[in-house]
Amino acid sequence: MYRQLGTRSNFSEIGRRYGLDRHTVARYWESGEEVEDRRSDRPSTFDAFGDAIAAKASLPGVTKKAVHEFLLDRHPDAGLAGYNVFTQWCRSRGVGFGGGAGSEPHPRFETPPGRQLQFDWKGSLAMTDALGEVFESDVFTGTLGYSRVHRLVYSPTRTEDDLLACLLATFVRLGGVPEEVLTDNMSAVVTMSGGRRRRSERVLRFLREAGAELVLCAPRTPETKGKDESADRFVGRLRAYDRDFVGEAGLIAAIARIEARPDAEPNETAGLPPAALFMCERERLRPIGNLRLLREMVGDVSVQVVPPTMLVRAAGRQFSVPRSCIGRRATVTAMPSGQVRIEVGGELVAVHDASSARGPIVYDERHYAEALEGKRWAGDADIREAARADLELLEGLGGGGAL
Repeated sequence: MYRQLGTRSNFSEIGRRYGLDRHTVARYWESGEEVEDRRSDRPSTFDAFGDAIAAKASLPGVTKKAVHEFLLDRHPDAGLAGYNVFTQWCRSRGVGFGGGAGSEPHPRFETPPGRQLQFDWKGSLAMTDALGEVFESDVFTGTLGYSRVHRLVYSPTRTEDDLLACLLATFVRLGGVPEEVLTDNMSAVVTMSGGRRRRSERVLRFLREAGAELVLCAPRTPETKGKDESADRFVGRLRAYDRDFVGEAGLIAAIARIEARPDAEPNETAGLPPAALFMCERERLRPIGNLRLLREMVGDVSVQVVPPTMLVRAAGRQFSVPRSCIGRRATVTAMPSGQVRIEVGGELVAVHDASSARGPIVYDERHYAEALEGKRWAGDADIREAARADLELLEGLGGGGAL
């Protein structure tokens, strides 16, 4: 820099600034050499995962942040560096990620603590597990306007039943209810008749009993609930798990891990993690209304301890849950539509369709395969085939065993 300016440098001052002897600085000056920083020559912690990073980067819709979070989750002991270092590594290796076009500008707006929850559906998502099975589902996203605390809930469909179940799970997890909930014209909330919007009476009554008011965005203005729209990037991280999870339980676990991380990351507007801001906002949330009544409005609810058979009762039948639920208390909700949702520890673990089930016992094939692991069938080449054969026999004996 001094040479470019045509001036002679002060060797003593440079030496004091960088901890070098003035004679060393003078030697480099006289010989025309550069003082190099050799840190860039060190191998990166990401080099060992170069192939995996390139493969994940090629997935449609996956983001750089999604791949970084995936690596931290799958390789916690590898000592991987932070996101900024990962960005530099990708740039230096020419690893590219897809990007979208710019959008129309819109100003930010803030809401006081406890005022608003924004929610929406993110989907439809098609994810393939490590065994090649495809799971098509949706994710309910809810975001508190002040703290930006996010809630992500796995849902196989997005019916009115699903919406009420997800809202109830969100209120219970937050420990309170905001003054208003904001969403768009989703079909579970709004129907169009004669060019006019009609709100679902069931949803309105549920929110009224919970203690919140329903507010709808103006048509074609998704930026109105921009804080929840930002949850798209968190759901985008889920795509990095494509072919790196096993079964529905693995997909739900991946969603739970992704949900936890954003709340610990400093928000770019507030400069604080949402979890820290939520400590203030939680005190401003309204108490949840009659919780028992709200559960009954969602569906017929019962609480049961899961037996070794991995079956719980609902709607006159028995439905399976994952093996890990044995001995734990499960909340079983039979929806008016025939859907049966089963939660353990506040997390959704299984969903069944009672309307299409055959017989009194309904085992999910994946759950039954889990039960066979470690038994005499463990030596079989394909446990899933053994499970399918057993369920066919069970059905033939009048036991049901619907898949």
